[in-house]
Amino acid sequence: MKIENFWLKQSNLLDWYNKPSFAYKKKKNNYVDWYPDGKINIFYNCITKNIKQGLGKKIAIYCVNKKKQITSYTYDEINEKVNLFSNVIVNLLKNKNVSSSKVMIHASASIESSVSMLSCAKLGIHFSVIFEDLASEAISKRISIFKPDIFFTSTNKEIIKKIKINKKVKFIFFNEIKYSNKNLKNKIINGNKDLFTLFTSGSTGEPKGITHASAGYLVYTKYTCKHQFGMNKNSIILTASDAGWLNGHTYALFGPLSFGATTILIEKPMLLIDDI
Repeated sequence: MKIENFWLKQSNLLDWYNKPSFAYKKKKNNYVDWYPDGKINIFYNCITKNIKQGLGKKIAIYCVNKKKQITSYTYDEINEKVNLFSNVIVNLLKNKNVSSSKVMIHASASIESSVSMLSCAKLGIHFSVIFEDLASEAISKRISIFKPDIFFTSTNKEIIKKIKINKKVKFIFFNEIKYSNKNLKNKIINGNKDLFTLFTSGSTGEPKGITHASAGYLVYTKYTCKHQFGMNKNSIILTASDAGWLNGHTYALFGPLSFGATTILIEKPMLLIDDI
């Protein structure tokens, strides 16, 4: 089977508003657009679909916080939290084009980072998660490269004060958010719409942002979850990875939820399970 036909067949792993008619389109400089004529929403594939299939009361996420306290969230509860947080994003952007905006998330693996990532996926917003323990200079560098409209953080205000960046960026602390409840629809996007950017550590020079497009990313995520890990809706997954790593996106959040499975998040990955 030709590689194009193989990956077009794998697109059946996802739920589409409009299925793609081809897998990818080659561009200049060896860039490739994956499933560009398909219409999709990543949040639908991870949460909405599972609720429609009767999994609303099932535990979607267990979170182990820094105090080693464990909290569980069902698919219905995640859906509600994401809708509330999506309202926050839309209200902060006001008259800006939501789908062309960017959000940066400064948090470790937690319910805050998960809900904000899923909210961006619901709204079709390009996002980037950065490590919670980065120094102010490193944060400033990533902001200057990514150019977010909103910066969500769970850190202390003293670090934020040291960040030198354009005043147009809105700095929002998770614990100071005021929520409003207006039902928001999932944004239908093109398959090749940018989903998120992850930065390299920067330890060997300027940090480099690697951007993952929506449909191609989730097809590969679900394919590897299924065939490399045998994941299914009965799985309980522990991927002890920070949200700032690719594994913290793929195998700790989007992958398990796309199957209707249960995932376990540890806010401080160095925390040992035996200590819980």
